[in-house]
Order: sequence, then C-alpha cells, then structure tokens
Amino acid sequence: MVKPLAALLFCLSITANFAARADYAKGCEDPDYAQYMKQRYAHFEALNRRLFNETLQDYERSLATSTNPYQVIGDLSRHLRYSAQFEPVEVVNAKIDRIFEHAEALSLEQQIAGEVVDRFSSESHSVGIARAWIAYRQENYELAFTELLQSLEISDSAVLSTFGPDLELIRRMYRDGHVAPVVAYINKTEEFWKGRRPDSLRYVWEVMIEAQCAIQFDFVDTIKALELGLRVMDVNRDYGLSR
Repeated sequence: MVKPLAALLFCLSITANFAARADYAKGCEDPDYAQYMKQRYAHFEALNRRLFNETLQDYERSLATSTNPYQVIGDLSRHLRYSAQFEPVEVVNAKIDRIFEHAEALSLEQQIAGEVVDRFSSESHSVGIARAWIAYRQENYELAFTELLQSLEISDSAVLSTFGPDLELIRRMYRDGHVAPVVAYINKTEEFWKGRRPDSLRYVWEVMIEAQCAIQFDFVDTIKALELGLRVMDVNRDYGLSR
C-alpha cells in the first residue's frame, strides 16, 4: 500500500469534489490508453537520446572553454543521467570517475564554496541515479533499488527542491513492474521537494498506482487521471496549477 498522502492533500481530499469523467471508456485497461502510453514512452526515449547528445556537447564545450570548474562538473553531471541510459557500462563508470576527478582538482577554497552552496547535492543525485541505472541494466535489481533511494540522500539543493528529482529511471522501473521501489522513491522526495505542485503530482501518481494504471511521471498525468475516470481531484482546478 502507498503511505498516506501529504497532510494538506489528504485533508482536502476528504471533502473535495471528485471529477466524474471518463474519456477512456475502459479506464486504465482501455486499448486507446495503452496505445497513447506506447507513443509517450517512445517520445521520452527519443527526447532522452537527444538530450544525451546535447548534454555531451555542453560538457565538452565547457571542458574546452569554461574557466568555471563548477560549470564543468555541473554539465558532466547532467550528461551522466542520459549517458547511464544508453552508453556501455564501462563508459558510464569512466564518466562517474571523471566527475570525482574534476571535484578533486578543485582548490580547497572552491571545495568549501561548493559545500556551502548545496553540498554538491545535484551532482551527487546524478551520480546516484547513474549507478542505479548501471545496476538496473545489469539486472542487479536489489542494488539498483538501493542506489535509487541513496540518490535522494541530499541536502540544501535549490535545483532539486525547485525542479524535483530524476524521474526517468522510475518511469522505466514502474513500466517493468517494479512498483514498491518506485513508491518508496516518490515518498522519499517529500523530504526536499515541497509545495503544491509536487504534492499534487505525488497525490495523482499515488492514486494511479493504486489503480494499477500506466504512468508517465509527468505533469500530464494530472490530466490523464481525470480522462481515465479515476476518483481523483482535479488538482489543476482546485489548486490553480497550470501546465
């Protein structure tokens, strides 16, 4: 079972009006929804492959021209999330090692400054996600799930607190039927990813998981949940959220 929703959403859901709508007549089992999700999965893979190339170019450019070591490390850590999905394991491991080499090359003052800003939390998250991808691709699922949760052992990251954690790996895991680690990951994000938007996303995902629906782990799920006829609040209306 999914743990109770965030306090605000849980309390409001008791008295909220739930939408009565079903664009997909058979709900989560509707063939049209299955076809839609197939297209969405293809879209995400194509997008990630494009981002793999773009982030690699960003890293190579900053490595060659930037005088800011934090930019070099940041660009490589962003690239690592996509490298881990597509490149050979030995290449991904080499890029993980390279992040630590860049970090070790920082002066003491630069290391202290990095710790003060966000303790390199975004970079640590990317490394953890990459390690989880490697283990998952090698079918070492227990290690993959451990690394997945470990990647959220972060603090004071303005980027992750604002934009949220990586969701690509849990999309793959959930699609493959690994529900429990996905739920654990979503629940753990409550520790740093706070506010109406993430609370609403977690709420909708939890309802969809309970209903055993295919999920894309994207904001559009808040709309699709309604179209599937699930007994769920219209968070976009109730909380004034927009896409």
